[in-house]
Amino acid sequence: MSPADSPPRRPEDGDDHPSVQCDACEEALTARRAHSPSFLLLETFTAPLIGCPEHLEEFATICGYATATTPDLLEHRPAGGISCPSCRLAPHNPTQLVIPVRGGAVASLLCPTHQAELVTQFQNGLDTQQQLTDSLDRSL
Repeated sequence: MSPADSPPRRPEDGDDHPSVQCDACEEALTARRAHSPSFLLLETFTAPLIGCPEHLEEFATICGYATATTPDLLEHRPAGGISCPSCRLAPHNPTQLVIPVRGGAVASLLCPTHQAELVTQFQNGLDTQQQLTDSLDRSL
């Protein structure tokens, strides 16, 4: 199982976050209160995320494989902010979801409902990416 295929983890699963090889992700996840979140604009909601720029971009790209529109990754709070009241309170929750992304990780600052949607979006993107890769491998 590749790191991108690992199941998401919560701090109560044992560690504060999964082991990551990316020093920038490790630092962002360890000191997440000191880092401003990036915002992933998806079709149905906006996801505040913490991680290094490289793995945030990879996460957005993978999520984009399973959407009709291209998700945008912003380094600032989007106009209109976060519409879900529970998501606005989520950064104060110490048990945020951490999703492994190819040697790094991304923490989502979302309510449980939107966390589940984000994980589904990411998993669907991974599945689509795998199907595309498999079909290219077969055609060569």
